[in-house]
Amino acid sequence: MDPAAFIDVLAATLDAADVACFQLYLCDADDETYSAVARALAPVCQERDVAFLLNARHHLVAATGADGVHVQGPVKGLRRKLPEGAILGAGCGHSRHEAMEAGEAGADYVSFGPWGPEAAEALTWWQLMMELPCVAAGGLDLDNAAAAKVAGADFVLLRSAVWNAPEGAPAAAARAAASIA
Repeated sequence: MDPAAFIDVLAATLDAADVACFQLYLCDADDETYSAVARALAPVCQERDVAFLLNARHHLVAATGADGVHVQGPVKGLRRKLPEGAILGAGCGHSRHEAMEAGEAGADYVSFGPWGPEAAEALTWWQLMMELPCVAAGGLDLDNAAAAKVAGADFVLLRSAVWNAPEGAPAAAARAAASIA
């Protein structure tokens, strides 16, 4: 990924919709490449009051200026490894139990997914029982994002539905924002 080529697309996308957070997801990049991309993109988000999160690379949060990290699985002990005030998000699959443990361990939000009936049930239950924000993540597209919001998601994570949209990311983000408003 060439961050210089992506900066304009990212800026236009964030300007097109009310976006709460951007998660950098580069699964095959080494730490050096990941850090360089993060340092290039973080200011674009932060200048727009959009939180910039790393995916899984908690050890790079401070060095890259990221606002926090999203991890899949247990977060116990992770809070103390992050800079003070950093956002800690926890992907919990469909497990209510894992989500409760993540909240007790200091997560700022939990996510449920991939999208489907199990995620919808978990989101609805979570919204009724807990105060910690929840995110619908995984397998969401522009057509089912609204259903995730109705099920109880405080936020909806859209990856390829926005970034690979035929109409372009800015238009897809605007359409997604309108559908979940």
